[in-house]
Amino acid sequence: MKRYSLLLVLLVALSACLAPPIKPPADKSGGLHTILVIPVEPPPLEVMPDLIESRLPIYRQNDTVPFDLFLEKKIYRNPGGVLIAGLVSHDDIVPVAAPPRTTAAPENVFGLEPAASLAESWTPTLVLAREAAALLTAGGLNAISAEHYYRLPIAPRNRTANLAYWHGAIRQWYNADTSPVDYRSHGSERVDAVLEVGIGTYKIFESQTPLQVLVKLIDPATGQVIGRTGADASPIAGAAPTLLDHEAEKFKKFVSDLGAKLVHRGLTDLELPASRQARSDERSIETASMAIANSRHE
Repeated sequence: MKRYSLLLVLLVALSACLAPPIKPPADKSGGLHTILVIPVEPPPLEVMPDLIESRLPIYRQNDTVPFDLFLEKKIYRNPGGVLIAGLVSHDDIVPVAAPPRTTAAPENVFGLEPAASLAESWTPTLVLAREAAALLTAGGLNAISAEHYYRLPIAPRNRTANLAYWHGAIRQWYNADTSPVDYRSHGSERVDAVLEVGIGTYKIFESQTPLQVLVKLIDPATGQVIGRTGADASPIAGAAPTLLDHEAEKFKKFVSDLGAKLVHRGLTDLELPASRQARSDERSIETASMAIANSRHE
């Protein structure tokens, strides 16, 4: 129970670092017809306890192994393409992930990169951005799922397994009141607003899997943020080795299903028409979250 309580305290502290929500003015949200949906680069997945203990059992609480000589924290790609920040040994079976390259093409808009450059990895915000576009389309809007993503402002030397850099960049993106991207020069079709879809908390802690979805609504004519909100849940989904086994099929489905509900909640908070029902009852999120407090794990 103490471990779960500690995690809840940490999640509340992280949420407190985020700027307060903004509701779009009625004259803005009511006049939207075409929305461009942009995924934001997500952080690597954080897993506790570290998967090195299940991947290479020799490192499981073995005091005779000099960890510093053989282990290093890296961003690596599991067989399902999920990027994970964790310990890697010198003779490990998982490949260390190279950061996506930026393109210098003149037609590129500052801050945006082709989504195709992420093809080697499974990117949860790409999945959730498509879900947002589907929900908005079902609500009667013309929602365009972008072929680009917003690259977090992290210096190349800081694109490491130190998640403090990633979380700092996510806060910087979410808290900004204006967008650094000039969406007027992006794409040939005129859009009334841009919806950016990002992820804050993204981890597996014991059997608990906290997920936080952050969305921002931007006026492309001025770059002004006219709406932002977040939704989160911390259900108990199972141990990391089980979720990430078999090319992480269970984990991907879990993030996709839970993320869809959180996206729907965010769109509702922004008073955007997303009329399609979430893929399962929203109350299941609350029920799963309540399981933390009632858990018998001590």
